[in-house]
Amino acid sequence: MKRVPAVLALALACALPLRASETVRHFTQDLAIQNADKVALDFPVGEVRVTGWDQRQVQLDVRLKCHRETDRCIAAAKAVRLVYRVSGDTLRVEIKNWPKFSGGKGLQVEAQVSVPRDLPLIANLGVGELNISGLEADLDGDLGVGELRVTLPQAAVHEVHLDTGIGESSLVAGGHRFERGGLISRGIDWRDGSGRSTIHLDCGVGEIAVTLK
Repeated sequence: MKRVPAVLALALACALPLRASETVRHFTQDLAIQNADKVALDFPVGEVRVTGWDQRQVQLDVRLKCHRETDRCIAAAKAVRLVYRVSGDTLRVEIKNWPKFSGGKGLQVEAQVSVPRDLPLIANLGVGELNISGLEADLDGDLGVGELRVTLPQAAVHEVHLDTGIGESSLVAGGHRFERGGLISRGIDWRDGSGRSTIHLDCGVGEIAVTLK
């Protein structure tokens, strides 16, 4: 996980996504897995929800939204590209040409993604809310600033490792609740599962909450 200095962390926290109301671009796509053995998602700012399902494809529903439909935000949205490709053993999905600094003020992503539940997932989000559920394979999640919430079947999980730079982390597993929090990096390590998957989750500033059911 990339460590975030305290001063920068506060600035980033103030930049958390607004509740955007205007959809200015909309992408939908069904992607064949081909020969990929894992899926990697990389989004910049917004709300991303990833759900495991039984289909042998990745389904994308991605909206670019502006908090206010200004010319600057619309122009920034028009320049954005949704890129997907199989590279080696990985199906990669990412956003390109995202505006730097305040060039696209108010622009953010709202994404719904369905992935095969039995394929390992790598999910990265810069700022915002990342929700993941229904997976039965390895998971590696990284969030710069915001909230990372994961709900998985406990029978599929062997171990969980949570790392929060500044903020809080919690894990509900095996009938117990584990919590850590504070201004100094704190982690949770749990290795009592009967399944096969390994979960690694990092958050620079914010909150990680994992529930194994």
